[in-house]
Amino acid sequence: MIFTINGHRGVGLMGVILALVVFSGCLTVQEKEYRFTLNSDGSGEGVITYINLVSEEDEGKNVSFKDFGELISDYYEGTTFEDENPNYTVTEKKLYEKDDMLMGEVHFTFSSLDSIGFYTDRSCNCSGIMYYMGSLSETLLETNGKYLGENQDFPMIVWKAGTKEFSFKTQVKEDMSDAHSLLPLYNTWKNQ
Repeated sequence: MIFTINGHRGVGLMGVILALVVFSGCLTVQEKEYRFTLNSDGSGEGVITYINLVSEEDEGKNVSFKDFGELISDYYEGTTFEDENPNYTVTEKKLYEKDDMLMGEVHFTFSSLDSIGFYTDRSCNCSGIMYYMGSLSETLLETNGKYLGENQDFPMIVWKAGTKEFSFKTQVKEDMSDAHSLLPLYNTWKNQ
């Protein structure tokens, strides 16, 4: 899929999101869902779901064929995600149709939450678990945590100490007027 995480603490999901937005300048997504489950040893697994993968016009031109080819060759069948994300071990990549949209999923494992951009005070089991969204160019739609940026300029999600499941959903592209669905190309590709 479309991700970049450089492995540095504190960057985490920001790279995933930025890579999708800048991928070839035209490939984007309407919304994304992030789900992480923490194991008792601190490692975990996650899924990022891309809702409505589309191609934006490039200077008024439909470049969806090029964008779809890059999506398949570099990310779905290729190892770009794995090469750029040493803190994630990919276990599965999926493309599928749902509600007349092309969806994408990447399933992965990770060694610790802090390796993917979450923060907590390890010296105290009472500390909440936080994720800073300030560097993201997405709009938070929902979360199972508490969003602190709603009434103040502090875009942070906080979960209670002991939380094992973390989720949030964001909007990446609001105006879909210049977007071309990649679903027809996907259907042609999968039926070869």
